[in-house]
Amino acid sequence: MKVAVIGWELPPAFSGGLGIHTFNLFGEMSKLIDIDVYIPRIGPLYDHYPFNVRTVELGVGVRNGAYESLTYDFYEAINRYNRAFEETNTVNGASIVHCHDWITFQAGIELKERFNIPLVVTVHSTETDRSGGFYPQKWIMDIEREGMKEADRVIAVSHYTKKIIIDTYGIRPDKISVIHNGVGKHFLELPSRDYYPTGKVLYFGRITTQKGPAFFIESASKVIDLLPKVKFVIAGTGELLNRMKEAAKSALPRGSYEFTGFIDLNKAITLYRNSDVFVLPAVSEPFGITVLEAMSSGTPTIISRTTGVGESLKNVLKAEFWDTDLIAEYIAGTVRYGGLRATLGSNGMSEAKQFTWKRAAEETLKVYRMV
Repeated sequence: MKVAVIGWELPPAFSGGLGIHTFNLFGEMSKLIDIDVYIPRIGPLYDHYPFNVRTVELGVGVRNGAYESLTYDFYEAINRYNRAFEETNTVNGASIVHCHDWITFQAGIELKERFNIPLVVTVHSTETDRSGGFYPQKWIMDIEREGMKEADRVIAVSHYTKKIIIDTYGIRPDKISVIHNGVGKHFLELPSRDYYPTGKVLYFGRITTQKGPAFFIESASKVIDLLPKVKFVIAGTGELLNRMKEAAKSALPRGSYEFTGFIDLNKAITLYRNSDVFVLPAVSEPFGITVLEAMSSGTPTIISRTTGVGESLKNVLKAEFWDTDLIAEYIAGTVRYGGLRATLGSNGMSEAKQFTWKRAAEETLKVYRMV
């Protein structure tokens, strides 16, 4: 069996969980079957990957003998990428095409029809999620719906996402398989940690409506009234970054918060392990890899009930994303009481490490065999 994976990004150049998913899942899959991962040439790549990487040109120039990608608007780049597959004369012997999210669905449909091979699509998030429920873009939803209807099999990253696919997009339940993401090996190998208080509370994720940073800052303003020495760390980038900086400036005392901007893997691990608690009050999170990363680091974790991975977790504290009074109580209690930190942290660490990419790869292979 050989699979053509139509991806969008890979480390070291990636903007979110899709690159992490592609690298880890298909790294494991390549131990079982032959994998070609197609991505647009829009960023740097490592010299070696555990699978075959095939780059698709969107339009490049050459300077001093090296490729230099031309800069395109995001949506124009997506259009060029999908159109590039209209000219494809071969999928190098692949017997299945596997696409990820709406940005590659049109290419997947083209390849399915041209080469008469099954199409599998993975839904990592929907436009409903990304918009936080506010004014989702209909044209993107139309592409999502078409891709899922044309697919022979749909993979959802959580039962939470599966319900959205059924209720919002009208896809048959028996066509959908739920496969949870895993946690990277760097986190699986971490030792236990101590639970001496650090006085730090961490938010790590895209600074976007979907992830709930505004609710984090509102909760922080209520914690400060109880614990004035606590520091709130907001890590990540996104379109709401400047707005959240202004919100923090208005709601929190000077010196009680820090925006780190983009952080790499090593810095992320340091932040997780040096925080008393990790908080993700997401408005609509299909899965939430950062939740597993925090727990695997031994860090007590608070999540919203609209965070997909939470459906399978017991050793976390859960609240509605809008219930900032309860979130603030959870934060304050975790910061105050070392016993609670140690219990949540150590039990959560053991639980999160059950989510492996090896398991995800084995379940994905079962889906391939179905089609």
